[in-house]
Amino acid sequence: MAFRILYKTMFQVQLHHSYFLDNGSTSFISMSTDEKIVQLKEYLFKDFINVVPTTATQKIFRDHKIVMKEGTDGFTVLNKVVEENDNYKSTIFLDDGIGLTFLLYSNDYLFDNYTVLPKEKNRLYYFSNTKPSTEADPYTYIPLSSSNDLIDQDYLLSEEGSQSIWYSILQENGNADTNPYLELLAEVEESDLTTDEGKHLLNQAIQAEKSKGLLGIIRLHTIGDNNMDLIEIDNSNPNDVKNYLLDPTPYYKLHFDNRKTVWKYIKKSDDEELETSSVQPLTKNGFIEIDPDADIVPPLPLDIEKYTFPNPTADLIKQTTDVNTNITTTYSEIFI
Repeated sequence: MAFRILYKTMFQVQLHHSYFLDNGSTSFISMSTDEKIVQLKEYLFKDFINVVPTTATQKIFRDHKIVMKEGTDGFTVLNKVVEENDNYKSTIFLDDGIGLTFLLYSNDYLFDNYTVLPKEKNRLYYFSNTKPSTEADPYTYIPLSSSNDLIDQDYLLSEEGSQSIWYSILQENGNADTNPYLELLAEVEESDLTTDEGKHLLNQAIQAEKSKGLLGIIRLHTIGDNNMDLIEIDNSNPNDVKNYLLDPTPYYKLHFDNRKTVWKYIKKSDDEELETSSVQPLTKNGFIEIDPDADIVPPLPLDIEKYTFPNPTADLIKQTTDVNTNITTTYSEIFI
């Protein structure tokens, strides 16, 4: 007799970045479906970010026959199931209190150069289908794959929320023998975490992880807010409570925006610096043509026809703040 082992997608998270997916001045979001398929052929999210399930989440995976698979543009979490009345039932029951946590780390030293991602020292980006009790309304939940929303400061937890979430993650996953902050926090009662001492320790712990590249946290619960669930629980028979995976499957998407800069062309041989009159997007692919008459701040050199205007790379970025207006301008420098 042949046995069939069946896994079904529980949820999927796409990780997109406009720097890698835009084609010159044509944004990935504005492309047709066929054009997007072409752009995604050469795309690999691991070029800029790593996704690490926490130790506690890896244990949940093992205990509940769940697997995580990485693709080119995101990751998929699958659950071992059996077919039952046109539904897919988890072989090991998933209760409504399970939360799966994934840490996002940047792995490219140029990430901040080509990415628009506002940062605040003691706050973490948080993508979830449930609202933490520390957060005010309106709260921004993890975006669905159908959304064209870009990741911005709306996804930043409050400082209190960041401390609470990180403390919870440390408690679930930490080892006091190897994590000095957990060892220190073990000496602080949970009720004292809102004291200056507790806040200081938690902020130190957050900053220590940020120094390793931590960008944010994905935390998805089996039962979320506002019908943002991962599973359906059938308790019609109290003696045989079951859970089924959802159809359609929940799909989410985190789309990072690419930085736009003023392009500064520097020709040292002529002691000349030319700037674009407006910001232009940084992209890995494609080419943005610069028309000096339309795009360069005058006055133009008399021999402007001899100048070339290549696109910048992401490694030469400088910021200048005007002392009078306090406005900060970000430049890409191109030596010609």
